[in-house]
Amino acid sequence: MYRPASLNQTNYSAMKITHLSVLLLIALTSGNHFINAQPNSRQKVVLLNAYDAFGVDNKNLKQDFGFSCVVEYNGQTILFDAGTDSKIFQQNIKTLKVDPKTIDVAILSHGHYDHMGGLDYLLSVNPDVKIYLPNDFFSLGAPVKFPFKETEPSIAKTLPADEQYFRGEKVVEGMVTVPTGRFWKGNVEYVTAGREILPGVHLVPTVSSLMGTFIKYPPFENNPQYIGMPELSVTFSTSDGQIILAGCSHSTIETIIQETIKLNADKILLVTGGFHLIPYSREYIEGLASRMKEVYHVESVAPAHCTGHMGFSIFKNVFGDHYKVFGLGKKLEL
Repeated sequence: MYRPASLNQTNYSAMKITHLSVLLLIALTSGNHFINAQPNSRQKVVLLNAYDAFGVDNKNLKQDFGFSCVVEYNGQTILFDAGTDSKIFQQNIKTLKVDPKTIDVAILSHGHYDHMGGLDYLLSVNPDVKIYLPNDFFSLGAPVKFPFKETEPSIAKTLPADEQYFRGEKVVEGMVTVPTGRFWKGNVEYVTAGREILPGVHLVPTVSSLMGTFIKYPPFENNPQYIGMPELSVTFSTSDGQIILAGCSHSTIETIIQETIKLNADKILLVTGGFHLIPYSREYIEGLASRMKEVYHVESVAPAHCTGHMGFSIFKNVFGDHYKVFGLGKKLEL
């Protein structure tokens, strides 16, 4: 640093301290990226499988086909999915010493029975818990814009008021319907785009091309319109890379990885959850495992739930020491 001849050592030292203080203040107030990076680099991430059909032998844990994972991250308790049977979910988390009243956030991956059953119990004891849901109208009651338009809308005015929708005061076309359903009293939010919901915690929405609804109304009589099933995954940032947690991967675990990379290009430390590979061939699973390791540079995997026995075997062979068993009752600390 250049010093004028007239500047004495005392004044110069004071000037350096002031300069450093200003730089620190700018760093702390110029956004939350710097601030959020510090807890993530110190905190341990703990993932606990609370609902699955395989795992260690424990008479107090009941195995069932479904999935639920409890995550401790940066002082927050996050529930990802809640299994099939509400009573089994309640028994398992009690055995695992998880107090449902301390759950800060719940995330549902998709609207299938084997992932959402325990949410009824959770809401009965923790009714104000924040719940993030996929933007699924058919299964979960997300708001939807009325998709149809009458071919001759002028006909309405030829009818008496008591035969017109809303007595003719508003039209049906374009109205937004907000149903109630099982979450009507809940503190829910439907997710339509990837975003950070807590420091270091990002939701990754995808749409499955394998599951969904066919609409065969005009003008789609001959070629029905296909509406895919919305799905949510979640990622956790750490100093060693990001952790991807998927529910069932109906949109494929490869698509979830690709969408995660679009949102956050950080190294992928771990991919865990259900990979949905039970119906797939050995060749497909071997290719997928190889791509996850060689193309996407996934460091380690911990497949669970619907991955299937062949999936477990192949991923263990491909990832070797970087394969983690993650069945019911298993805790992963990273």
